[in-house]
Amino acid sequence: MRDASRTDAAEITITDASIAPQAASARDQHQYESVDRRTVIVLAASVLVMGLGQTTLLTFVPVLLERTGLSPARVATAFAIGSALFLIGAPAWSRCSDRIGRRAMVIVGLLGFALSHALLLWQLGRGPHWAGHDAMLLAGRVLYGLTVSGLVPTCQAWLADLSTPGQRLGVLSRLSAGLTLGRLLGPALAAASLWLSQDGPLWLLSLAACPALLALPLARTTKTHAAAIAKAKVPWRSIGLWLSLAFAMQAALGQIQYAVGPWLGVHFGLSSTAASASVGWMLTATAAIVIVLQLWIVPRCRPGRGMLWIGAGVLALSGISFASASNMSGIWLGFAALGIASALLVPTYTALASLSAGKAGQSRVAGALSVAHTVGFSIATALAGALFDWWPVLPFWAAAGLGLVMCVLAIAARRSPAH
Repeated sequence: MRDASRTDAAEITITDASIAPQAASARDQHQYESVDRRTVIVLAASVLVMGLGQTTLLTFVPVLLERTGLSPARVATAFAIGSALFLIGAPAWSRCSDRIGRRAMVIVGLLGFALSHALLLWQLGRGPHWAGHDAMLLAGRVLYGLTVSGLVPTCQAWLADLSTPGQRLGVLSRLSAGLTLGRLLGPALAAASLWLSQDGPLWLLSLAACPALLALPLARTTKTHAAAIAKAKVPWRSIGLWLSLAFAMQAALGQIQYAVGPWLGVHFGLSSTAASASVGWMLTATAAIVIVLQLWIVPRCRPGRGMLWIGAGVLALSGISFASASNMSGIWLGFAALGIASALLVPTYTALASLSAGKAGQSRVAGALSVAHTVGFSIATALAGALFDWWPVLPFWAAAGLGLVMCVLAIAARRSPAH
């Protein structure tokens, strides 16, 4: 009989019963408790900084337009280029972390975050008539895209290095909760800092990485053997299923987030201000649901088909709720279901991809997941506008369809060991 304590040879069997919290064995629970909590907290705080920047800067866009004199199209183009560079930076920096270490790459990501926003703060001090606004904004977003893109995948690979299969879902779930918490806090902190100064949000972002950088020496790491990792083969055929789930999840999320604001105006007659405020409150509630589940419920479960089936089914329910809503209660139900689906699906397919990669493939798989997320969300937002113009509820039905596709993909997950 194979020794169950040897985690390198442990088989992760995907079973329908894996959704039950009590399915986690006493051994796995003990393993989870033995994870260095300081490392998990420090890395969750590092990705929290990235989430903070994503939503804080979006609330700052009206001020940015006013103080630079740039058109919305130019600002949107600069932001889009920065996001597109994640497709290059995420896999590249993930591979680099195998050679120079995880800690060094997290430092690069946090410093790039701080410097890119400090440049924007300096730029706004030049006044609205400065001729260099366009070039400087683009330079800052390029710096952001090429450095911050490696932050999340490197933290994922770092935690995978330190965790056993029984711990993987728990630590990755908490990392995801840190990112979500940052996105939740961003708008509130931006609004509070604007009371102090119009530059308050940028000062906040320029300094936000400092606590994480100071705490980083407290995080425990392991040695990586670059030569062995470079020669190792990653089973991309089996990991392709989890990448497909990542793409579908973000594609559904992008469809809903893009279309729900205009839908509130078309279907319920809300003004643009009222629709924006309603979406803001609903997204805040959704983020709260995700955080609660990922901190206290998901870590007690095991990654498997049961988690995927439930998450995908709830995602389909979310799209149907939005499309068929006759009042605001239906919209609230759709957001609640979206939060539950996201909380279950993202950590589960991330953990399953990590478990399928082996010790030497963690950085490459984490980078590939980041690319799948970026591509899925970008394509969805690009298509959602056209679908909305054709039929306003079509983006929601598309999201529901993607949920059903994910159910089929979950069924396709065969009962084979992942190493």
